[in-house]
Amino acid sequence: MTLCGLLASNSDHNGTKGARLARKVLVLGDGACGKTSMLFVLIKHEFPQAYEPTVFENYVHIMQPSAPNGPSVELTLWDTAGQEEFDKLRSLSYADTHVVVLCFSVDNPVSLENVETRWMPEIRDHCPGVKIVLVALKCDLRDTKTPRLTYNDGVEVAKRIRASRYLECSAKMNRGVNEAFVEIANVAMGSRAKALMDKVSGALWDPEWSLATAENPSSSMRP
Repeated sequence: MTLCGLLASNSDHNGTKGARLARKVLVLGDGACGKTSMLFVLIKHEFPQAYEPTVFENYVHIMQPSAPNGPSVELTLWDTAGQEEFDKLRSLSYADTHVVVLCFSVDNPVSLENVETRWMPEIRDHCPGVKIVLVALKCDLRDTKTPRLTYNDGVEVAKRIRASRYLECSAKMNRGVNEAFVEIANVAMGSRAKALMDKVSGALWDPEWSLATAENPSSSMRP
């Protein structure tokens, strides 16, 4: 059986200052929803000018979570193909995953619908019990007059799928991307995950927890 989030890396340490933890993060979502652009901006600090469908890409990125004097986290980021023809191949990527980053695009309502109808069943099948972070992408498109999915649309789905975080960012504008991965690193370490899960599952949902830029609201993608 696939083990998800249960195996500690050999490089893990017991919270020693200056130590580094290793965590695997699997990035999922519909094709063309913006997953690769988000990772490209995080890793290479530039926005890709042309769309090229991803089959599979792996990146390693060091993050410093928000806990004072806490260890840094080495995130192994698995960028996956969202197209259905890669379903069988993608299923092989779930092993030893600590966090699934589940993405949708605010300009594509179907991509949010698929979070519940397509992606969550696949996650439950291949990686039951894994921590999930729901991320809204292309949030800069809300600046146009065309109707887009709202912040609250994402929050409602995050509640239903019991996500550990709901985050929003724009890769094109480089707004909220790094902040989102600080929160993803926190979840990967188990930081505050249970407390937030309790909020998501009931009436105590606190939107302030779900901001990618909770420490810097002026740069948040929240409307």
